[in-house]
Amino acid sequence: MSQFAMQMPGAQRARSAPVNIYTGLLVAAVVSLVGAIGFVAYAGMQVGPGGGVTAAVKLHPKGGKVTLGR
Repeated sequence: MSQFAMQMPGAQRARSAPVNIYTGLLVAAVVSLVGAIGFVAYAGMQVGPGGGVTAAVKLHPKGGKVTLGR
């Protein structure tokens, strides 16, 4: 069959998908989410007792006094 220059279907080189608007939107969404996580972590360090990232999530004991640092 090679004398007729026939080729098998699917034997062509696979091309990668082009970058389109949806790829850009996906990258923008990921960057926004990472920025939001950083913002919330920073705010948690400022608000919570002890200065840790998860310190704002800790529960206060019953009857304990909550101080806001003022």
